[in-house]
Amino acid sequence: MEIKTKHSLIKDSSIMELMNYYDLPKINNCEFLTRGLNDSYLITTRRDNYIFRIYRHNWRTENDILFELGFLCHLKEYGQHVATPIKTKDDAWLINIDAPEGIRYGVLFTYAKGQRPEINEEDCLLMGKSLGLLHNCSDTFKHDNDRSFSLNFDHLLNEPLSVISPIIHNIFGEEQVQFLEHTTTNIINELKNRNLDYGICHGDFHNFNMHLSNRDLEVFDFDCCGYGYRAYDIAVFWWNLKSNYPQLEEDCWKAFLKGYRSQRSLSEEDMKSLPLFVTARRIWLVGTMINNDDVWGRNWINQSNLTNFLKDLKKDIGTF
Repeated sequence: MEIKTKHSLIKDSSIMELMNYYDLPKINNCEFLTRGLNDSYLITTRRDNYIFRIYRHNWRTENDILFELGFLCHLKEYGQHVATPIKTKDDAWLINIDAPEGIRYGVLFTYAKGQRPEINEEDCLLMGKSLGLLHNCSDTFKHDNDRSFSLNFDHLLNEPLSVISPIIHNIFGEEQVQFLEHTTTNIINELKNRNLDYGICHGDFHNFNMHLSNRDLEVFDFDCCGYGYRAYDIAVFWWNLKSNYPQLEEDCWKAFLKGYRSQRSLSEEDMKSLPLFVTARRIWLVGTMINNDDVWGRNWINQSNLTNFLKDLKKDIGTF
């Protein structure tokens, strides 16, 4: 019988060998850091630290990754504080890794110094400013590589709905499927004719994807970046407050918006769209987790968790 691999975990010693492709100071240590939609390793040298990311097989195309890396280089050129990619000795951005499941791509990044920002008014103001500046800089980005997806209604709503609905039907029946489909349709109908700010977004902008050192905020993990609605990018931060810091939501959300508006204007139509994009974020995330069970498993797909998911959607509707 042939044993097939869905998602391999590469040993630290093999990562150390891959570091020979780069012109780095003497490496002191390589440590597996985190497993998610991609695998990340912390590379420690005598001078600096680095992050080596290995993209999952078939998660992103080569052009997808090159778009992301080009965007990071653009942001760095315009003075934005972001973790940036490092080329190999052969002037290549990517290393092709022949993993058991197929080709995976490896990229070395600079390490964002500091710690995860706190959720308080001072830090949320700073994070809002950072996203406003990022959107300003992204307006001038020109690229040679196309992204295979956009943060549009298909990606955020229709595609996730197609994998969520059968599970909702099996657990709760047709009535809750109709509620989910009705909610998704209403969001699209509400948003499709609005004049919303559209351009390149980070795609996953919240305090888990940035570090703060001496009031210097550095953003990383642009894996979900792409063309999309800027209101969605803003709403992701609000979703994070609602999901992980509900007791701090009101004051910290105001501080974040104040910071964003200090750098970039936010139209009334975009403001009114933010609650709808919070709901879109919830739907996108559940669909992504179902589609990537090699990361999240299947044990979480149960009546209790999906009841809470539906309750959140129904609670959101009251804010539309």
